[in-house]
Amino acid sequence: MNDAGNPAGPGHHVPLSRRHALHLGALLAGTGVLGLGQAHQARAGTSAAGRTAASVAAVTAAGTAPAAADDAADTSDDFARMRAQWRAAFVGSDYDSADPAIAPGLAQLAADTHQWWSTMETGADRAYLWPDARLDVQISFAISISFGRLSRMALGWATPGIDTHGDPKLLADLIAAMDWMVAHYYREDGQIIGNWFEWMISGPQPFNLAAMLVYDHLSADQIGAYTRAVAHYTPEPIATAANRVLTADVVIGRGILAGDAAAVRLGVDGLAPVLAYADAGDGFHRDGSFIQHDYYPYNGSYGVGLVATLPGIFQRVAGTPFAVSDPIVYEWIRDAYDPLIWHGGLMDMASGRVIARHNEQDHNAGHAAVNAALGLWVAAPPATRTWLGPMLKEWILADTQDDPLAGRSVPVLLQARTLLADGSVPRRGPLVTSHVFAAMDRVVHRRTNWAYGISMYSRRIANFESINDENLHGWLTADGATYLCDHQVDHYNDAFWPTVDPYRIPGTTVDVRERAPMEGRGYLNPQDWVGGTTLADRYTAAGMWLHSQGSSLVSRRSWFCFDDEVVALGTGITAHDGRRVETVVENRRLATGSEAVMVNGTTAVPGLGDEATAPAARWVHLAGTGGYVFPAGARAHLKREHRVGRWSDITQHPSWKDDTPLPRDYFTLWLDHGVDPDQAGYSYVLLPTADAETTSRYAERPGTAVVANTSRVQAARALNSGVLGVNVWAPLGAASIVSTRAPACVVVQEGDEEVGFAVSDPTRATAKVWVRVGVAASRVLAADEGVRVIALDPLTVEVTLGGANGTSRGLRAAYRPWSVPDLQQVLAGLDADEVAPSARQALNQALDTLADLAERDRPAHAQLWALRRKIAALRGHAVSPEAAGTLDDGAQRLFARLRP
Repeated sequence: MNDAGNPAGPGHHVPLSRRHALHLGALLAGTGVLGLGQAHQARAGTSAAGRTAASVAAVTAAGTAPAAADDAADTSDDFARMRAQWRAAFVGSDYDSADPAIAPGLAQLAADTHQWWSTMETGADRAYLWPDARLDVQISFAISISFGRLSRMALGWATPGIDTHGDPKLLADLIAAMDWMVAHYYREDGQIIGNWFEWMISGPQPFNLAAMLVYDHLSADQIGAYTRAVAHYTPEPIATAANRVLTADVVIGRGILAGDAAAVRLGVDGLAPVLAYADAGDGFHRDGSFIQHDYYPYNGSYGVGLVATLPGIFQRVAGTPFAVSDPIVYEWIRDAYDPLIWHGGLMDMASGRVIARHNEQDHNAGHAAVNAALGLWVAAPPATRTWLGPMLKEWILADTQDDPLAGRSVPVLLQARTLLADGSVPRRGPLVTSHVFAAMDRVVHRRTNWAYGISMYSRRIANFESINDENLHGWLTADGATYLCDHQVDHYNDAFWPTVDPYRIPGTTVDVRERAPMEGRGYLNPQDWVGGTTLADRYTAAGMWLHSQGSSLVSRRSWFCFDDEVVALGTGITAHDGRRVETVVENRRLATGSEAVMVNGTTAVPGLGDEATAPAARWVHLAGTGGYVFPAGARAHLKREHRVGRWSDITQHPSWKDDTPLPRDYFTLWLDHGVDPDQAGYSYVLLPTADAETTSRYAERPGTAVVANTSRVQAARALNSGVLGVNVWAPLGAASIVSTRAPACVVVQEGDEEVGFAVSDPTRATAKVWVRVGVAASRVLAADEGVRVIALDPLTVEVTLGGANGTSRGLRAAYRPWSVPDLQQVLAGLDADEVAPSARQALNQALDTLADLAERDRPAHAQLWALRRKIAALRGHAVSPEAAGTLDDGAQRLFARLRP
């Protein structure tokens, strides 16, 4: 596996030795357990025994090891119990096969069993079991595929209610195939060739399952041969995070089959490093991030594989000396998955290279999370069930595209039916939250009918993973890429990634150049300022200082996430490579291809293939998606196009390579900064789900204001909610009522009686951050650890952020809200050279009118807009630009204080 090349300019790539590959083996149908893992391309001929000789030596010729001292009391009853519990998790009991809740799943299992049985080679001279999984050609790939199909057949034989249940010929063919595998390809003296994951995880996991399901029909010699082979390749739990759990699962499984207490104990104890929060690198972090392979966000794929595997392990060993469980897993389900699951789909920005797999799109990952949560709900303590049950109901019922329970095992289906029928468990409703996954440079902002994701990278997180010939066009998927989820719940699930223009990913600012497949993979942004701050789990400011891979392009970009909109700002956009630079506002897959597009009220690009430039766009609207408002106006470029892609365009892995043409229609909206821009910028407001009329009104009277958009500070305010977001790029940056002495990300909300404040250090380089919030506080109501109040008027704090790992800290304080007299006082304090006498008189008259309306509690927003227009008209001649900015900022603060 060769590197794709070094970046041009600062920054570096993840060292190749730290990259790993992954192959997703067969989904163990009915469990939702994904066969995931690092798939380091091992050199042909590398011996598993050579890697872990001591562990292999501990395995005796009989496939067992001496029992550990603390397990000396283990009896055959414990192993019988574990086998029974393992079987029950897949097969279940006491159910009606005609039950509509489970009949479709049983029918699918029967069909799968017949398919694999009828196509399996059974001749004595066979070289493989299935012709599309040639063990004599694609050894490692075929190992996991073959065992996966055998486990499905074993489940078909073991499950009551279908015609293959108990079939003696099926049983004989199945056992003969397993015997053949360990005699010819999965031998106890074999060597790993190719992808180690197939030999150590995605092969032995289903092999263990198949052996367990037919255990009572295996001889001692067969059990010994099977478990010795598994022990040879997976002698102990290895690696980190998901891969450690999966290898532990393999070790526990073969220990249960062999009656090997030491192996079961080894596997259970191997979970210990995983059942804790990671402070860095692989694993779950306290903010809900999940990292695998050191640098890549993987709540989907690897993370789902981990949480889907643990409930099965817990259930399998329950009631024995090996019993293990940990409430931390419930926290992971809540913090790592609830924010990311939208109507059954798990957002692609947390699924790494798996977005390039046609059968593992966002709903597949979301359904696996549902399955994992169901397994945990059954045994959850009462306090946990109070929130887990309602959350699960929401996840299941909100999926209007696919059935999240389709293909699950009978026990899982029965668990789900019990939950859904339980009237004492309410459906929670849509999650409304705003969350920064600081440890993986991701942001999620959710409202009732839409959600917005931001995907970034830094020195800590790499741009994209592309190995095993997967995710070949992942170049820009984290370059400030934005993901809008709404009622079109299949938007990303319906061949988005193979058909979207990979050079125009929404949210990105990029130079226009062709890239080679996998080019730039593993690139680390040399800039540290990447992250965000959340206030009260409702509002977020996020930012990314990016030095783009393979380019001189640098940019500073911010996103301010409010109640009904997201304000996006860009500044300092500079490059000198002789190439054009663009900012992509939107690239939306169209559900019908005919969705209307309007620019400033006029229809635009009505037909497929149409392209247009709007030289003075104030707003653009895409029917069914929402509006885009340009506060300063923009020269906008629009295109409606028909595209045809193939999964093979973005993956060449044999498991997922598919050459089937996929026609899709797209609408693209972008801004052109020209060739070699110097300090270019942009501003736009996204209005998800807004109709054209709402978008037009917003353009006339926006609900937000851009407070600053410079290379030192970017800031925006939501007028009605009184929320201000400020991204300070350089020390002593100041915007509106906020100033700091170091780079920081700040969110402030001025309420009726309280002011809320939160700050983070996205650079993670400052131990303490000094922040002044220009309000007159009277007392502190609540403060996070590490927040020290220096003064109340104006509110000045010192916040210890060392060790916070990019997360937010803040406080709430009682204060005197901003009022019209405060703005009158500001005007009175401005010198004559800042405000001409005639302008002062006009502004005082307007403020007197506002004061009268405020005193009588009358609607005043129309007069506020008139005041802001007056300030803008006077700016630069009767009022200095600096004074006009100060006055306009004061007027903005009044929107949340006065009646609309």
